Amino acid sequence: MNKKEQKAQRAREEDIVLTKVLWWILGAVVLEALLLLLNRLYVNYTVDQIETVAAIRSVMGVLVIVLPLCFVALLAWTLAAWKGGRSVRLPAGLTVFAFALAVCAVVIQLFYDSGLSLLTVLVPAVAVLALIFYLYQREFFCAAVLSVLGLLGVRFAGQVVDHPVLAYGYLVVLAVILLAAAALFRMMQTNNGTLKLGDKQVELLPHAANYITLYLTCALVAAVVVGAMVLGSMMVLYGVLAAWLLILAVYYTVRLM
Repeated sequence: MNKKEQKAQRAREEDIVLTKVLWWILGAVVLEALLLLLNRLYVNYTVDQIETVAAIRSVMGVLVIVLPLCFVALLAWTLAAWKGGRSVRLPAGLTVFAFALAVCAVVIQLFYDSGLSLLTVLVPAVAVLALIFYLYQREFFCAAVLSVLGLLGVRFAGQVVDHPVLAYGYLVVLAVILLAAAALFRMMQTNNGTLKLGDKQVELLPHAANYITLYLTCALVAAVVVGAMVLGSMMVLYGVLAAWLLILAVYYTVRLM
């Protein structure tokens, strides 16, 4: 392949990546708009809107069942298309969006205003993670995911009194994820970024991956969440993880150059 063909192929690949990023951003904007509208009509409503609230509550009771079923049906369609060798772009996109709607419906039904508040922050965070996944190195994506989970851990640590089962449950799951992630990173470091899945060696991280940042992320997230359990959800703890994400963004942006 000559330089001209290589340049054309690279341009096609960049266009594909850009299209995926734009779809993620569009989906996040639509979902965020729905959440803000729901917050206006379902949470911060006036006396004149009580009938509207009652109607929305009835609809939410239906959606919390229908949307998960739609997700399962779309997932089956996606798998059937994949096994049949057909394009999965449309079914996969609809499946992801249905999954997001189902999660939102269940969270809002269970936690009402606190769940809606959490989702309005979580949706843009997922969009940013998708942007990192497509545009940056894989280790940055791993570190960003762990950092976002840490930010949620700080939030849940401050809700131990109001929702003890949910808060402690999430913190236990987060501890397991951090330990599993650290062990997985160590395994990949000793195998040049590859991991054996069945009979195949799958390359999850590049050979030049910086594992120090991954280990530091695990340690920092653990320390911040423990601090939140002791001191409460202080803004400075959110700031520590946000600053770490900013440092990683600068570092990996420089590495792309």
